[in-house]
Amino acid sequence: MGLISSISIPLACIVPIWVPATLFCCLPWVQKQMLYLHWVTFWPGKWLTEPERCGFLRNQVAPFRIPTKDGERLFAWLIAPIGVYSRNLDRFVNSEPGVDGDIERKLVYKLLRSDPEARLLIYFHGNTGTVAQDRRTEEYRMYSAGASEKIFVLTFDYRGFGKSTGTPSESGLLNDADAVVDWALTVANVPAERIVLLGHSLGTAVATGIAHRYGQLEDPVEFAGIILCASFTNAGNAFSAYSIAGVLPILAPIKMIPAFQAWFSRRMRDTWETQDRLATLARQSSKFRLVVVHAEDDLVMPWNMTQQLFQSTLKAAMLDDVSELEAAEKVRTIDLGEAGKQEIWKSGAVSISKLIAKHGGEVLCRFFVPFASPADRHASDHNTMMKWNPLSLAILECFGLSTPPEHAV
Repeated sequence: MGLISSISIPLACIVPIWVPATLFCCLPWVQKQMLYLHWVTFWPGKWLTEPERCGFLRNQVAPFRIPTKDGERLFAWLIAPIGVYSRNLDRFVNSEPGVDGDIERKLVYKLLRSDPEARLLIYFHGNTGTVAQDRRTEEYRMYSAGASEKIFVLTFDYRGFGKSTGTPSESGLLNDADAVVDWALTVANVPAERIVLLGHSLGTAVATGIAHRYGQLEDPVEFAGIILCASFTNAGNAFSAYSIAGVLPILAPIKMIPAFQAWFSRRMRDTWETQDRLATLARQSSKFRLVVVHAEDDLVMPWNMTQQLFQSTLKAAMLDDVSELEAAEKVRTIDLGEAGKQEIWKSGAVSISKLIAKHGGEVLCRFFVPFASPADRHASDHNTMMKWNPLSLAILECFGLSTPPEHAV
């Protein structure tokens, strides 16, 4: 009787919560609100047309709009690295500011397009907020700091976010990413080998999706690198793994029953099959560079998602003819002490790297949102890791701007 009571009482408490929550999350409208949270805009994320309020110099950021093929207009920032700005200080200061002017008249655009050594980092942010969200503006500055005369940053808001028109969906966000990448390749005239795609949380799915789309073209386009931070295998698994406030995994029972997990995943309107897309890229690409990063103490999106992505992508790169154990034997493992553990596999021009860090930062605030992207500067470890030096180093290496020692990412 004691054993039955010890099981039945917790079940009685859990079932009334997770069964309605699971059914509720099967509704397409609910999925959209939870997955994208595009309606949540934090202060100072509203400073979209005044980048100087976020710590940038006059005209260092060129706000502009990129049209999509299906009629939406995306709000974007093109950011000059501080080294480039300092060499052209008078020209930047005396330039005319503005948002609606022709981007091709802006100095930052001219300098990017005319420099054959310039690199372009395209940043795909997570859900909630805008490109002007406080911590994101800090990240932009950090990413170019290691090569302050080379790395320009292009970041944008998906449809339905900030000042971008439309409403989000998987097909819509992929069209947005297509428009941005096409602008970089054909308007800014930056070749793919000088472009790195960086995604965070939801943005990892978007970055992977557009890399996959360009990889399937008749003349495949391969980028200098893809860096994914706090990624997930697919939307169904992300929902079932998510914990409210990093404490209450309200849909966790779904994961305990594979058949139920499969049933729930089939009801996702936007599936975001990152695992499958990465595997396809790994099999087909001749120059594939992937870096996946996660924190062990990420309570919003568990790090084993990145572990699964690493293993499945690695297996695909080995043409699926090895077991996970055999694949592991071909990986070089590096102990980084309190920074975590790194695993690297290379074969010719193909490189797959994983960094699982022990720490991601203090958890000083938490919002009850999936794939949380709190605006507060003391955000959870899910976001803090975006400011890690290992991430900045990974960017430099993907761009070929460093000579990594044996222990580097």
